Amino acid sequence: MSGDDFSGESIVRNHVAAGGKSFDALVAESRAMLERNRIVLIRDFPLDPDQYLAFLGQFGTPLSNYSSRSDLAKDDPHPQINRVKYKPKGQYVKQSVHYVGGELRPHSARSWCTPRPAYFAMLMVDPGWRDTPEGERGESVVLAWRHLFEQLSARDGEAFEAHLAHLTGTAITFEANNVREELSNLPLCYPLADAAAPLDLGVRMKQDIQDKIMGLRDQIADYDGYRRALDYVVENAAEEKFQACFPMDSGDLLLLDNNRFGHGRRKIVGERTEDGATAVNKRELWSVTVV
Repeated sequence: MSGDDFSGESIVRNHVAAGGKSFDALVAESRAMLERNRIVLIRDFPLDPDQYLAFLGQFGTPLSNYSSRSDLAKDDPHPQINRVKYKPKGQYVKQSVHYVGGELRPHSARSWCTPRPAYFAMLMVDPGWRDTPEGERGESVVLAWRHLFEQLSARDGEAFEAHLAHLTGTAITFEANNVREELSNLPLCYPLADAAAPLDLGVRMKQDIQDKIMGLRDQIADYDGYRRALDYVVENAAEEKFQACFPMDSGDLLLLDNNRFGHGRRKIVGERTEDGATAVNKRELWSVTVV
């Protein structure tokens, strides 16, 4: 999905309804949509870990949840499912970006590891508070890298090409913050065997890549030029005008091409006072990475 059709409205409009379909029919319809748009929203999917993983197993192999291989708290519904849920301070020793209420900028699943995971899935279990201000409800954010690059190329021309040359021409290796896995040595932006256009590139964008890159000077010949290129892409990717944004309801399953799309969310109000006591937002999402 690229061009003028890339929007939150188009993703929602082209959703697949799970209700009333057999397992095989749902898989077939979802696969067709995924092959056409590289992203599919499925509505009214059962909130059941086994059914979720069985469905994703039709598209590849669900990976073990990386928090299950780390020293983070482990309260997930299954070893292959990562529970994304706000946690008040005091309920964890080591902090994960999934515990806090701040927005998550568009990033790739398991950006550090090889082989590159093919898909990333999110199943909304409980959307949490919807009466908070717009932009503070944990709305889902999706970024199509091809769409971003085509817009920047048209706007910035040679400056964009120079920045992209840095990000496609320099291989880098970085680690995760809380887990150790086999590491990729691809450039941050890399060619895809089935690319549909010159700027249809794979991207492995870490949430905190700007901090991580500071320790990689010895890997990068022109560090200053590379850092300018990285900042250029990260800052533009954070612009709402390039993003698709929409709220996910309970039973919404979003499956996307992990090479071609970044995912994130708007801020969440994690706590508030209700009837004189502190209430905690019950928003809960189950994410799975598929290779």
